[in-house]
Amino acid sequence: MLRTRILTALIIAPAALAAIFLLSVEDFRWFILGLVVLSGWEWANFIRLGTLGRWLYGFGLGVLLYTTGDLLQMWMVLAGFWWLIALALILKFPEQPEFFKRREILAGLGVIALVPCGVSLNVLKSTPQAESLIVLLLMLIWSADIGAYFVGRRFGQRKLLPAVSPGKSVEGLFGGLAVTLIVGLLLTVTVAPIAQMPVPAVLWGFVFVVIALVSVLGDLTLSMFKRIRGVKDSSQLLPGHGGILDRLDSLYSSAPLCAVLVTYLAGQA
Repeated sequence: MLRTRILTALIIAPAALAAIFLLSVEDFRWFILGLVVLSGWEWANFIRLGTLGRWLYGFGLGVLLYTTGDLLQMWMVLAGFWWLIALALILKFPEQPEFFKRREILAGLGVIALVPCGVSLNVLKSTPQAESLIVLLLMLIWSADIGAYFVGRRFGQRKLLPAVSPGKSVEGLFGGLAVTLIVGLLLTVTVAPIAQMPVPAVLWGFVFVVIALVSVLGDLTLSMFKRIRGVKDSSQLLPGHGGILDRLDSLYSSAPLCAVLVTYLAGQA
């Protein structure tokens, strides 16, 4: 399993970096559209759709992204609305209103959970600091995840939300935030396009912590849906890693926030 996981990562990582650094803005949009389609196909399993229904749902999200990708403000508002609801749901889990168990509601939630991320990444790619901003976002997410894992494993005592994700601890959460803050601040002084932005370190620190917290929300939200559905992974598309959603859950929640915050900061440069 470990060998499979490593081999898959050795393929995924270069492909992702190539998409970020080598693809044009237009080609990058098609790359992101493909990820959203596959993520929608996985989300459709939570709705309990059949094979054809899952593909139709995934391609439907792709069409939405393609046709409404310029409506940044609308999608950001919807994303904020959804992730606030998601926070309330995971805090009360396993208790949930019957309303949120209806298939049509789950289908709608998939739209506002997945499409805004695609819109956000496309917006970031179109900025002058595109590559640096997207890599910064990924580094923040990875730092929060890795820091939480190792600190939680060594010092974790108090469970964060055991009904949703038994392996996560309060100590791990704070450890992840600390690592994210350190890595983020280091990047602001070492990556030229970011270092050149006239943004105070205190403000950068606040942005990094908020993004890290929201990334954890995405991770916990997907864990909640997988528990409701009774599956370990969102799919088996990525051997050793599960599915696209399993790997991008934190990105789906944090990318919209990053698009709003970072593009604003970039505009001040």
